[in-house]
Amino acid sequence: MNKLLIALLVFLFFSCAKESDSVAKKRITDEVFVPTLKIDSTDLLGLPKDTGGIHKGYLLNETEAVYAHMIYTPGGYQESGEGYPLLIFLHGWGPRQLTNEIGTDLNVVKEHGPPALIEQKQWNPSFPFIVASPQLEGQYWASADVHSFIDYIIEKYNINTNRIYLTGLSLGGGGCWYYVGEKGEESHAAAIIPISARGEASIVSNLTNTPIWAFHGAKDQTVEPINNYGSVTMVNEINRNSPAVIAKVTVFDNAGHDAWTRTYGNQFGETGISYSPFNLNIYDWLLQYKKE
Repeated sequence: MNKLLIALLVFLFFSCAKESDSVAKKRITDEVFVPTLKIDSTDLLGLPKDTGGIHKGYLLNETEAVYAHMIYTPGGYQESGEGYPLLIFLHGWGPRQLTNEIGTDLNVVKEHGPPALIEQKQWNPSFPFIVASPQLEGQYWASADVHSFIDYIIEKYNINTNRIYLTGLSLGGGGCWYYVGEKGEESHAAAIIPISARGEASIVSNLTNTPIWAFHGAKDQTVEPINNYGSVTMVNEINRNSPAVIAKVTVFDNAGHDAWTRTYGNQFGETGISYSPFNLNIYDWLLQYKKE
């Protein structure tokens, strides 16, 4: 009887060890390999393949838009039929409008982010986007103006209004936080990617219904990732408020304020182990979400 009991205990021990080992391996696998995407592409497959489109600038007062802006329409762009996903890119402090000359002003909008990738012929998301890059005239991205600008783009171009996404860096990342945080249910955004930016406690409750993936550099001394409602604090606060989609934050261990070059270029690699790994194309991540 004792021998049988001992044998049973040994069997249970090794069974549990195998199960624990399997769970551990699964966790490691989940962190290392790219997760499976769940993109409902039924409203994307009819769009012509983007083989290179037109990137054009419009001065302030040249259109009815509240901002001067760059607009990219993908190759084969069609003014009717299936609507296109729209990506709004909000720049940082530097490219704010100082004059009204396209040669000196709107070119600086193309120095970073998606407009830079477009100019460098490195723009190749899985599905075509219209990319609108407004130029700020003033000190901050006012939510009402951002909303008005998106309304203009919707009216002017063939936009899938369920697929409007915002991203921005530094000051522009703050514009993303505040646009959704202040507009709430009126926001056009189906998902946002704020980079190297801060928010504040008062806007957290309105951010729980919008999917968010924030990025930051651990060594950022311009906007700290944790203190003063930097990206880490914002995401933690949002997740404490039971969001519809768990917010993500990726922190690059060796990056300072410029966390955007790596993010927009989808340069995957090592990140802070306590935060979301960067193992997923950000444009595909956006396309997982639609605004109902």
